[in-house]
Amino acid sequence: MRILPALLIAIPISFMAACGPDEHAAMEDMDEMDHAAVPEMDHDEMALATLDPVHAEFMDNLRGLCGATFEGRGTYPDEADVDDHPLIGTGLRNVISECTDTMVRIELYREDGEYWHGAWVLEARPGGLHLFHDHIGDRTPEEVGDASHGYGGYADDRGTATRQYFPADEVTAQMIPAAETNVWMMDMDLDAGTFVYYLERHGEPRFRAEMELQG
Repeated sequence: MRILPALLIAIPISFMAACGPDEHAAMEDMDEMDHAAVPEMDHDEMALATLDPVHAEFMDNLRGLCGATFEGRGTYPDEADVDDHPLIGTGLRNVISECTDTMVRIELYREDGEYWHGAWVLEARPGGLHLFHDHIGDRTPEEVGDASHGYGGYADDRGTATRQYFPADEVTAQMIPAAETNVWMMDMDLDAGTFVYYLERHGEPRFRAEMELQG
């Protein structure tokens, strides 16, 4: 019963012993070629290589609007909530201000033209297409700290090349427990030149900004 294991061990050893110097060198060259054929990817390369094709197309469409300005207004379904939200009851201006292969940044301005210290940032990450809220609003960075800044989520599989949905991720649920059920939506109509940002919580509308392309 011990003969078979001994043979299994002996076969590869015998094979290697039968190889001359030339065969050993050839095997080493092949090993080096295999490693060279699969170079290590950095963070951005990995993100792009693994990005869902529909999410990639959405990013391409948004990147095609880089430098564009959209203007409109933010609305709540209940006007009684206007005083509780700094982006309600004022005109809004969005500027697609920065674009790279893996990131698009959309900055927010209010009716008076003042930068609101907020932006919607879409990033291709190894985990997928992510929406990140870079918001401090009227506060200072010292006042904000880590709270209510950086929340968002990854796009799910419901979207298209012009519309994507972003359910809140675990970071958001830990940071803002009330926002655990948030779902953000971004929608572009490239022919009409419109952009919609929409938020619902517990399946109910919470915020909507309807914007039109300027120029």
